Amino acid sequence: VRARRLHGDLQHDNGTGSLLPLLPVPARQARAACVEGARAQEALRVWFDFGAQAYVVWDLMFVPDTALALTSAFASVLFFHEYLDDLAVNLSWTAVTMLIAFPLQNAIREAYRRREVALQALVEFRATMLNVYLANSVWDWPGAETYNGRFEDDRPKDQGGVGLKKKPCNIPLSADHADRVEKVLLRICDATQEFLLIPRAGHARNELVCGRTELVEIEHAVAIGRETILRLLARLHRATEDLKAAGMPANEASRINQYNMFLVKDFEKLYAAKTYNTPIGMRAVLRVVIQILPFFYGPYWLHVAKGDNGKKSLYSIVFAMCFSSLISLLLIAMSNLEEHIENPFKHGNRETIRVKEEMADAKLAIRCAAEDMRETWYQKVIFDWEVVRAPNSANWDSDESSDETSSRTAGPEGRATGGPLPLAPCAARATQHRRSAPAVGG
Repeated sequence: VRARRLHGDLQHDNGTGSLLPLLPVPARQARAACVEGARAQEALRVWFDFGAQAYVVWDLMFVPDTALALTSAFASVLFFHEYLDDLAVNLSWTAVTMLIAFPLQNAIREAYRRREVALQALVEFRATMLNVYLANSVWDWPGAETYNGRFEDDRPKDQGGVGLKKKPCNIPLSADHADRVEKVLLRICDATQEFLLIPRAGHARNELVCGRTELVEIEHAVAIGRETILRLLARLHRATEDLKAAGMPANEASRINQYNMFLVKDFEKLYAAKTYNTPIGMRAVLRVVIQILPFFYGPYWLHVAKGDNGKKSLYSIVFAMCFSSLISLLLIAMSNLEEHIENPFKHGNRETIRVKEEMADAKLAIRCAAEDMRETWYQKVIFDWEVVRAPNSANWDSDESSDETSSRTAGPEGRATGGPLPLAPCAARATQHRRSAPAVGG
């Protein structure tokens, strides 16, 4: 159809651009079957999403606190039914709204805001690390004779060297400088990951004697992680000094040190998000009030059980107990949601930052940049989704002799000079990492 259209053999139907009337009958039937199948799949997706959402709500509602909350909900209705039968009052829910709903909503909003701030800092931390590596491995400067100050070894060319360096910055830059910086950055990624995955402090139990040991252990681990990361970040400044000693201009070295400063700044943001939490007092008040609230609303449950005619029945009492339990379960679910995102770096949680995946992506980006140093910057790139492959084969499809898939010829210093560059290795590793990552809820 596409070929015939190019030759002008097809006419669109009523100017709408539809080619369906021009297709043979079996093709129309196949297309109609595909449309119906897509609609059926969309309907199934809706039900699958609803089932998954119901599971998420169930997971939030039924936690260890739920047993005590349900006990309070049932006991409050039965207590007023047996002993205070004449105390049925239609109470207002304004107090619950002001004392529980609003503070709980603000706590959840604040926890999500802290998560977004931490995520923004982590993203900037990753981006700056990649730029630090590229600056240390790519940036060059004018030498004594040509624009190759980075590669000058302070040996005359007639003696087999690259060239003499200009004084006073006449210390040759090590050929392994980029590899050394890469190793430091990868270790920073590893240390940052382990630091962020340390369990958080700030629980109410840490205020008691039974929780002091846990608090001391967490603070000790956090202090070691912070010291290690700051030591590694300080080494990047010394890497910049090596570049300056080899002749890098001061303005460019200052820019790299600015990148290093950004890394420290972003890490301090991560440290603040890791070590500071929402107020313990507010969370304690909410958690306790949710448990005792059903008893204070006992007259309302009794009013619900009696109804407008003032008579109780077994069904009305059961309904009052179910309604009381529903209110408690909803408050427990919201409180549990706030507790889940209290630590924005908690591993295995559907609402928090996926620290391991983020750090793996950061290391992959640095390694891919290191691999791409072997190629010229203007070399044509073929994306993986543009490659046509033969069925059941990992090889290229035909037309290997064309200009697009011609073999590349090696130029000086091992750089490729001809033909396109398929971005396969890094993309394959990224896909493998995503597939092998453990499934986290949601």
